[in-house]
Amino acid sequence: MRKRLRPTIFLSVLVLLASSYTSCELINPDEQIPSFIRIDSITLSTNPASEGNPVNNFTDAWVYDNEQLLGIYELPAVVPILRDGDANIRIRAGIKLNGQVGTRIPYLFSNDYLETIELFPDSQLHINPTVTFKSGVNFSWLESFDNSATTTLSKTSQSQAEVERIAGEESYDGSSLKLSLDADQFIFECKMTGNGIDIPGGGSPSILEFTYRCNNSFVVGLFSQDAGGTRQNAVISLKPSEDWNHIYVNLTDVVSANPNYTAQNPFFGFIRDENVEGEAFVIIDNIRMMH
Repeated sequence: MRKRLRPTIFLSVLVLLASSYTSCELINPDEQIPSFIRIDSITLSTNPASEGNPVNNFTDAWVYDNEQLLGIYELPAVVPILRDGDANIRIRAGIKLNGQVGTRIPYLFSNDYLETIELFPDSQLHINPTVTFKSGVNFSWLESFDNSATTTLSKTSQSQAEVERIAGEESYDGSSLKLSLDADQFIFECKMTGNGIDIPGGGSPSILEFTYRCNNSFVVGLFSQDAGGTRQNAVISLKPSEDWNHIYVNLTDVVSANPNYTAQNPFFGFIRDENVEGEAFVIIDNIRMMH
């Protein structure tokens, strides 16, 4: 005997199918096609005489769309934006404080890059941000080793060797400063000349940045002065690097540790590594100290 679908069952099936279709539309709505901006690098523009050379190591872009943070993107980056039309884009240069991946922060001393752009779905707009220093930045120490016969670094009484200005293939750009030990020497140390710099504490940001290359590990720190005398504070130890690197050393914690500090003299020092035979060296350039 042939079975027929009862009307009530048939209607129920239609309702179920319609509900399923509607549910699928709710679960899988039409996806919005993003627009894209591409940022290859961020350039620093400076007045070399008063702000130092435009050397930088901006590794990240902090990207904002209409004051909403879209994300922190490692450069070069392609940034998706889920809308089209006019957009007010703000980009902050980002660095690795102390050279560490875990301390990615905005570069606090530069202005943000601002641009109004028009976004189109499924298209890519190339942006080349250039940033400048904020007007209130205090450049307490600048040294490129290019413009005078003397340097603002000299050896301490602990050092077995003198500082040496170099040029040519060994240097970074123009002239650099070489700190080196011969095969029979073991200790090198130099510090900024003069009576030191008064750097505000209280958590106020302060950074020492410089370019370096070395075949020996070395320490960067501060000779900190107060009424009781001078204290040597190591800030960071850096490993050998065959390639040139530009680093941002955080001085804030050390400077703020004692409210009675009156002056700071940065220093560079190293003891010969056991695995280094012959000359042990550190070459530095483009020193910039800011607060």
